[in-house]
Amino acid sequence: MLINKIVKGDCVKGMRETIKDASIDLIVTDPPYLVSYKTNYRKNKEHKFCSEIKNDNNPDLINDYIKECYRILKPNSAMYMFCSCVHIDKFMQMARDAGFNIKNNIVWVKNNWTAGDLQAAFGRQHEYILLLNKGRKKFHGKRLTDVWYFDRVAGSEQVHQNQKPIELIKRCIEYHSEPGQVIFDGFMGSGTTAVAALETHRNFVGFELDDEYHKVATARIDECKKMS
Repeated sequence: MLINKIVKGDCVKGMRETIKDASIDLIVTDPPYLVSYKTNYRKNKEHKFCSEIKNDNNPDLINDYIKECYRILKPNSAMYMFCSCVHIDKFMQMARDAGFNIKNNIVWVKNNWTAGDLQAAFGRQHEYILLLNKGRKKFHGKRLTDVWYFDRVAGSEQVHQNQKPIELIKRCIEYHSEPGQVIFDGFMGSGTTAVAALETHRNFVGFELDDEYHKVATARIDECKKMS
């Protein structure tokens, strides 16, 4: 298990080969939503964000991934998993089948909304975050509601089309782990979970399959280490 460096490659294969049972303290992860997502609203169609997210149409991968997440988590620990309202029922069933207890379906309210079908669907202003427990994990700090408000990442700060706000990830990390513990994310993307772990004095383990995003994430991590 490689600590504090993102491994380039398939996460499920890597988890099976390198991560022992019950060795991870917390998982904060943003897997593909199974919606074949790509943006259609950029003028430059050659932009990276106009490419479909890898494995965004592969439910078997997500099912295998969730099972592996359960295996590598320590007893009485937690997992935060982002998912879309379109397939939240599938994600919840996969989590139950793996052995997780669903503690919350957190609603992340953003400061903008989707375009989509402008004449037949209202603009979506939220995403879901499943708070899952392997056993029972008490949170730290004051009790929150299950509606969280964080602005989405946009403009020059956005280096991944599905990038999550670092303060949102930090909240997840601080509520369900201690300094020095190990945070896992099998779909690191631009490396936000890794950076949030380092900035909150935790360690991280993770994978990223896409070569370009692996380079972006590695650069962000190197910059974070320089600043610490």
